[in-house]
Amino acid sequence: MALDSLALPPTYADVLKPYMPIFYVSFLATIILTPLMRALAHEHGVVDDPDNKRKVHTQPIAYLGGVSIFLGWIAGISIAVFLRPHTLAPSIQIPPGIILGAFTVVLFGLLDDVYGLQPRFKLLGQFIAALFLILPAIVPNLPGFRDTDFLMTGQNGPAWMFLKPLLDHKILPLGADGWPLVQVGAMLFSAGVAVVVIISTCNATNLLDGLDGLCSGVTGVMSVGYLLLALYLATVASSVPVASGSAIDPVRIAVSLALLGAVLGFLPFNFNPASIFMGDTGSMFLGYICGTMILLFAQIGAMKWFLGAIIMFGLPMMDTLLAIVRRKLNGKPVFSPDSNHFHHFLIRRGLSVRRAVLLSYGIAAVFVSFGLVIVIIPTTLAIGVYLVLFGWIIVAAFKMGMIFQHSPQVTTNKSLNLSVITPMESERPPAKAENSTDATQADAAAGTSTAPLVHKTVESESGSSTRLQAHVTEKEPAKPVRPPKESPLPRR
Repeated sequence: MALDSLALPPTYADVLKPYMPIFYVSFLATIILTPLMRALAHEHGVVDDPDNKRKVHTQPIAYLGGVSIFLGWIAGISIAVFLRPHTLAPSIQIPPGIILGAFTVVLFGLLDDVYGLQPRFKLLGQFIAALFLILPAIVPNLPGFRDTDFLMTGQNGPAWMFLKPLLDHKILPLGADGWPLVQVGAMLFSAGVAVVVIISTCNATNLLDGLDGLCSGVTGVMSVGYLLLALYLATVASSVPVASGSAIDPVRIAVSLALLGAVLGFLPFNFNPASIFMGDTGSMFLGYICGTMILLFAQIGAMKWFLGAIIMFGLPMMDTLLAIVRRKLNGKPVFSPDSNHFHHFLIRRGLSVRRAVLLSYGIAAVFVSFGLVIVIIPTTLAIGVYLVLFGWIIVAAFKMGMIFQHSPQVTTNKSLNLSVITPMESERPPAKAENSTDATQADAAAGTSTAPLVHKTVESESGSSTRLQAHVTEKEPAKPVRPPKESPLPRR
């Protein structure tokens, strides 16, 4: 019985129920394929070796985890054609451009994991993947593609978020002669936005993949947000004329469910301590699917739904923007690697890998919550919330030292909160007696004092934790004092 024939409006559970086999298949396929890919990677030497610099693992870890994620996602998408969606459509039709773009990104990522590619070649692969999404608009009546396959056909896409208000309020009056020109301009603008979004999201998730379970878990949180937003558009927003009966609703739900199942099937193997990495294959693929979801929410030309989807991608986007600004301000190439990403910052703050990753999950959930709130409130307020959130992030990044690379000096014990820092072995003064009591008495008898004055603490990464080093500066010779009576000092 179709949901449209029910007297009551459909609930989230009613809409979601027909699509759940997609989640089941993608999860099971990924959790079965991941150990096989791990064994295959070790057999052929496709591993990530530690470098004792930026990487936190201390032994070779298998790659090819991204292949298992992709195959799990494909398995879930493949059964969608056998399912009947919540609408009156006979089946779920996934646009082939989305699948071809995913194949392209995975191919270039796999070549990079196995052989190593220069950044410009990976950018080329991302650009080709984006072309598959916009190709039907550039080449009309393309064999194998339907008009509805293009993500921005008709009066849809990012361009119409700006054009519709202008046309509705007659700020941009058009006659019959000017309408074709506007349509062509809108198509080109939307296509350009699609390319920028895909390239940005692919590289953002690639930069985020720096700790065990970080990129896969954060993507899982974001996929939950995309699923909730898709369900909202299919139920609560179904009364909105522009979204009513949207043929793209099943696509949004199916793609986000397949993504969620794939990352949850991979996460147990990738969480700290990881036994397999996703590599560029997985990180670029996850970024591509997230970018595709953002474009799918721009289908109906509603600004707040597009902004909400972008904010759900806030953690990778924030880390990438800060990395670009930081490298520019410090005179470094944009594509040069460094150890100043958000997860590196958390590690240097003393968090373990697991705590840093779990905290990142929580921050990603906050961004998802903001994205959902923006969708609910009016568009004008949504833009305001977007600007305030973005401004807070920039100010916080400057205050926490995530922009400029410098090493502030700390010269007093008070500024260290009177914490006791043990000197390194190479910096300890030579022992003058068998124990600390005898050494203190010997120094007192000689009329000198070797009491250390702690200056700067230097942080250096060592595996998944940080180590505090301190140098010791001797004070000026003190006045002779009488040897104290025997009162043992506590050992450190």
